[in-house]
Amino acid sequence: MSVSRLKASKVLIGVLPALLIFVASAVAMYKIKYLGYNLEAVTQSESYHLEMVMELDGHSSPVEVSIALPKNLPNQTVKDEAFGSDDLKFSFEKNRLNRRGKWQSSSVDGKRQLNYTATILTKNIKYIIDSTILPTNQVPKSAAFYLLPDSMIQSENPEIKDLADSLHLSSDSSILYNSRIIYDFATYGMNYVRYSGTIDALTAYRLNEASCGGKSRIMAALARYLGIPARLVGGKILSSGQSKATHIWVEFYIGNYWVPFCPTNEYFAEIPSNYLILYYGEISFITHTKDINFKYYFNLKKRLTSTVAGLNKLKKNPLDILNIWATFKKVAISLELLKIIIMLPIGVLAVVFFRNIVGLETFGTFMPALIAIGFRDTGLSSGILLFALIMGFGSVMRVILERLHLLHTPRLAILLSTVVLFNLGLTAVGVSLGFLNFARVALFPMIILTLTVERLSIITEESGIWNALRIAFLTLIVASSSYAIMSSRFLQSIVITFPETILVVIAIYIYIGRYSGFRLIEFTRFKHLLVRS
Repeated sequence: MSVSRLKASKVLIGVLPALLIFVASAVAMYKIKYLGYNLEAVTQSESYHLEMVMELDGHSSPVEVSIALPKNLPNQTVKDEAFGSDDLKFSFEKNRLNRRGKWQSSSVDGKRQLNYTATILTKNIKYIIDSTILPTNQVPKSAAFYLLPDSMIQSENPEIKDLADSLHLSSDSSILYNSRIIYDFATYGMNYVRYSGTIDALTAYRLNEASCGGKSRIMAALARYLGIPARLVGGKILSSGQSKATHIWVEFYIGNYWVPFCPTNEYFAEIPSNYLILYYGEISFITHTKDINFKYYFNLKKRLTSTVAGLNKLKKNPLDILNIWATFKKVAISLELLKIIIMLPIGVLAVVFFRNIVGLETFGTFMPALIAIGFRDTGLSSGILLFALIMGFGSVMRVILERLHLLHTPRLAILLSTVVLFNLGLTAVGVSLGFLNFARVALFPMIILTLTVERLSIITEESGIWNALRIAFLTLIVASSSYAIMSSRFLQSIVITFPETILVVIAIYIYIGRYSGFRLIEFTRFKHLLVRS
């Protein structure tokens, strides 16, 4: 290359990244200032895909299953509901407070699976309690029912009265003062013990220990004794993954509002954004016909979901990427797939950093980022375990195929086919055992897994099993980092709202591509030479 061309190349390398950053910044500033773009327009505080799976065995007899369903409330929005019921009839049961779904049939024989799915949007709400309100203030008829004692909340029991006196509770003091004393007693004065059954308020007090239900009932009993309406709330703590557990907390009626308190997780006059309300009162979350081998579990997955108002606002703007998504939707390409596509250049940034700056060795150049895409549906921990299982199976198959002395391409084709069959087997096992994260292993990119198995086997032959395992471990580290970046809701919000951010990433790639100094790992590797020099 001539000197003039070399100088021109250096100038271009110096100017091009700055130009890309300038263009991206200019477009973003224009959209913010003149088109009203902001991150809040496309994101919600919390969004979860909720799936409830119920399994049963019928014996040619009537079957009925009823579950409490979430509904729209100030702290939560429920949309995109769907009900799967095989041959059982589904119907709603509604009253003033609760909403239930019921599946029933006059005769069911054999195994059946029922499903409920919905998208859940939630937000945190904190309440400020007026310090002047007293328990003696007039209670409306709608809340008066929650002053009455019952078999689980024995507010008129002498032991509850003695407890209230020992805590210096008084109807002459404000509700704020009394609420704080009651809350502190249930939260810090009673031990938390996980119980599988139901514990009433009096038993919880006598044992001085309880689960979430017992702690909430003792709070309700003390509040009702003072003349403060109190009711139980049943719900689900939203967290990605599979579980059966539900949760109970309590609400006090204060100043025309039902104010939540959770003594188990220490929320005073607050409902956090990961609490989903399913029902109110002393009712069962789920009821079903006896002797049907009934099982159920929740499967939750956090999602980035846009607000309807935000989407409608952005669709009016000429630079709105959502209009492009609307175009792709016409050919049945999902929004989730397009999110993967647009976040891939951001996820690859982790691969470039670890390979070129840190100096880690991985299988393939961009293979860790592609593996990270598979983690998106299985979850990180399950994805790593499944990846290890598939790599182990593939390595064994590679050794077997090697003995057949086949050509390279047919051998890879057979390896791909066996990996597909193994994945299908894992899916079947996951479904039968109720492990949905295992069931989603089929979503792993098969070609990438096959090439990774092939590369693992070659490195094992060339430099030994320990070096191959070392590179596999480093590949998982980089893939996990790429997964963390691509699944970040904050980064997704930025790239979705401002896709020109990818120009900034390209500029970073150019800067990294021009770096020719020591990689970080080489400072450790050649430490003795650096010390001598």
